[in-house]
Formats: sequence, C-alpha cells, structure tokens
Amino acid sequence: MTTPGERFAKALAAKDEAGVRAVTTPDLDFRAMTPGRFWEAHCHDDLLEVLFANWLEPSDEVVALLSTSTGEVSTRQHVTYRLHLRNADGDSLMEQQMYYDVVGDRISWARVMCSGFVRV
Repeated sequence: MTTPGERFAKALAAKDEAGVRAVTTPDLDFRAMTPGRFWEAHCHDDLLEVLFANWLEPSDEVVALLSTSTGEVSTRQHVTYRLHLRNADGDSLMEQQMYYDVVGDRISWARVMCSGFVRV
C-alpha cells in the first residue's frame, strides 16, 4: 500500500490534477520553499496553481519519477521524491522533501523544501 505522500508524488509527476485533489483535503494548509520564493496554498485551486502553473509549467515534461522514500517523525509523515524533468533548457533533476499530516487518508498539512531545477 502506498502512503499519501507517495500518491502525491505520483500525481505531481503525472501532472494529474484530479490525483492531487484526491490525496489532499480541500482546506489543505500548504507551505513550501523553493530556491526563488516561498509559496502558500489553502485550497485545491491555489495548490494546483502552485504545482502546475508555477513549479511545473505546461512546457516542462516529467520524464520520470526517479525515486521516493518515506518515513515518520513521530505522528508526522515524510516523503522525499526526485523527478527527471525536460524543457527547452534541457534536462534537470528536482528533489523535494515533504513533511505532512493526514486526516483520514488525505494530506491536510504539508511543508515542502525544494532543490529547484538542477541541470544535468
């Protein structure tokens, strides 16, 4: 069985908006830090805009979800995932660390740290 964090990573890699909605609560408390700025989302529409209009633009191809690993810090869950990306600038890797809480089987609170696109 996969964790909510792994399902989130798979949905992100597939650019699957319905998958992201299915694995997160409608009133998600989401905050993230990328190399260039801080991000917040408090509903599905805001989260989808962060993920698919800013982090992964339409021209960014996700070549592969290279790895995921999961763990726990007491009651808080953790997932790390690495994506191989391709766009007009070439190939890149991006890794993110997410700590999250769940309600039911959906992510309700998440904090993400991102490596940014690192050229390969």
